[in-house]
Amino acid sequence: MQRGLIVFFFISLALVCRAQNPLPAWDSDSQKAWWTQNPTPDSWPKAAKDLQTQLEASYKKDGASCFSQADFQGWMEHLEWIELGVASSTSLADADNLKTFIALGKDESISHLFVKKLDPRDNKKQALQKLILLAQANLDDLHEYAALGVAYSLVFDQAFPWSWPHNQVAQAAVPIGNFDVVERFNFYVQANRNKKTALDLTQITVENLKFLVDSEVKLSELEYAQKSHISYSHFGDAFFSIKYDESRVKPNENIVFNWPGKTYLLSDIEKMGGICVDQAYYASILGKGRGIPTIFFHGQGTGGGHAWFGYLSSSGKWELDCGRYASQNYPKGYAIDPQTWQGIDDTVLTNLFKTGAKNSNYQSAMTALAWARLHVDDPSCRQILDDARSIMPEWAGTWKMEGALLELSNVDLDQKKAFYQAWITQFTTFPEMKVAGQQHLLAALKQANDPEAENLQRSIIMANRSEGFDLGIQGSTIGIMEKMDAKDWDGAKLDYQKAIRDFADQGGGTLLLGLIVPYVETCLKDGQVHQAKEGIKFTEDRMFFEPDSITARTFDDLKKKVDAAKISSDQPAAL
Repeated sequence: MQRGLIVFFFISLALVCRAQNPLPAWDSDSQKAWWTQNPTPDSWPKAAKDLQTQLEASYKKDGASCFSQADFQGWMEHLEWIELGVASSTSLADADNLKTFIALGKDESISHLFVKKLDPRDNKKQALQKLILLAQANLDDLHEYAALGVAYSLVFDQAFPWSWPHNQVAQAAVPIGNFDVVERFNFYVQANRNKKTALDLTQITVENLKFLVDSEVKLSELEYAQKSHISYSHFGDAFFSIKYDESRVKPNENIVFNWPGKTYLLSDIEKMGGICVDQAYYASILGKGRGIPTIFFHGQGTGGGHAWFGYLSSSGKWELDCGRYASQNYPKGYAIDPQTWQGIDDTVLTNLFKTGAKNSNYQSAMTALAWARLHVDDPSCRQILDDARSIMPEWAGTWKMEGALLELSNVDLDQKKAFYQAWITQFTTFPEMKVAGQQHLLAALKQANDPEAENLQRSIIMANRSEGFDLGIQGSTIGIMEKMDAKDWDGAKLDYQKAIRDFADQGGGTLLLGLIVPYVETCLKDGQVHQAKEGIKFTEDRMFFEPDSITARTFDDLKKKVDAAKISSDQPAAL
């Protein structure tokens, strides 16, 4: 009887210890053992469910601290890879694809990196198929150049925009070709091994390599770029190495915005020269050919639109103002995130580069965020996101995800106020995110008819009158358009005049395209011709447009449109 009690005691103790340590250690042996136990896709759903149960127990026991544990991180990424395989059953029905998927699953340097860098907006199945193709071509090369292969998979999972590289050149002129990711991947691998790249591509992160592989030009163009003798230490000079073609922008003549040549080769641009958009494109592709990540920017200044570029320097810092003219007062530069093909601006990029993968808390925060996405339909999701925020409060993605969940829930105004006030406080030094939080709070206040809404809207505008004035203009436009939608024409007119007074001195093309044009055209569309004419006159008296500039021509065209409009008999006379 006593012996039986002793046996029972040790069995109970073992069960308690197992409950307290639900996850086995993550290492190569446990990884191989998992695949041995689950060799076929039909066993994966149950195995994934069992693994998630173990992770749930670990989270319940340790709370947010589990996200910094190597075992939890390893098994969480393994779970994401398995779930990706379950979701890609059609592709994995092919025996070769299945074999490759399992081989990748046994190589965490590839598969774990891939799931960590996936964005919810990626085409996951297509991205996985690209990765499988790279692995089938040469698994050893993919292992050595894992970040490069993952970058290609995440950029080429979707078609490039129809307007790539920009909308001021005919697509037929652009030397597009070599769409095979294997061929393009091999190009950079060989270039790196042959010392033809300015940087060692095995040492660059996926976040930076995205801006190297985001090109569809023929590989012959990239090879041509490698012959350039422009110093990497002064690579910003690549922009100015192209002579500016003054003949295309002569005053009092037709401006030729689009590329006039039949082909858009790098050699063509060198021979013919170009305007800013061609200079920026040339420098961007020249860098990509030489293994230098580059970003093409455009923005609105006092004289109109402009293009410039940025590049990753040898110090690891991004230089984002190459060819950007300070005298033109560009508040923000816009680019494209090649992973999602969504717009992104230079201030957001700067923040991402500062608070990204180099942050010591990044991995833990990303694990928490992945865990939250796994529970997006569960009430526990907001608590998990709170944990993620506590780990890395400066990571904007967590706040955005929690904000989206908050908007879909039935929480009261006080809870929304508390969350968005915390958001605003956290991003005091990051204007874009701060204003985003203010706009969310503003929407909640307006929905509740809270009198604080009007003061908040005005504070957004006033706080961004100088630096970041594009955000102030954006805030003004939102309020004005809301009043126009509500047919509050007098209120819209007063707010429009306030905005012109606030931003006339520095707004330039941003103010013209962001507020003036939409305001006037909405007036005309709704038959408020009289108000449109008043708006033009009020603006003309307070803003200076550089003669023969793009902004001046755009405003003149708008003015002619208003002059041609007829005032209906039921409109009040001008005051």
